[in-house]
Amino acid sequence: MHLKLITVITRTHLTERIILAAKRAGATGATILPARGTGLAEARSFLGLSLDSQRDLLLFLLEENMVLAVTKAIHAEGELDNPGTGMLFVLDVEQAMGLKEQLACFETEIHEQYN
Repeated sequence: MHLKLITVITRTHLTERIILAAKRAGATGATILPARGTGLAEARSFLGLSLDSQRDLLLFLLEENMVLAVTKAIHAEGELDNPGTGMLFVLDVEQAMGLKEQLACFETEIHEQYN
């Protein structure tokens, strides 16, 4: 089984919508981390306090055959074509442990797709 990590950086108000769309497309869950960053434009500030919006970093670990459907769902629901909304990228996973429950779900999903 070949695993991939979908990484999404998004505005916090879109997080729940993205997770629900990913689950409908086959994801078993997500890890959510609060984040902030810098982009092309410098963050605005008021009296020394940053006014840039808070972001969430979402991590989805999936079997590679599920990635296309999940990334399409995230792209649509996360409004990723709108500037400043967020980004998505996919990484190969060399090793993973502690996934007994998820692997069973992945195997069931793959079996249903190809039979």
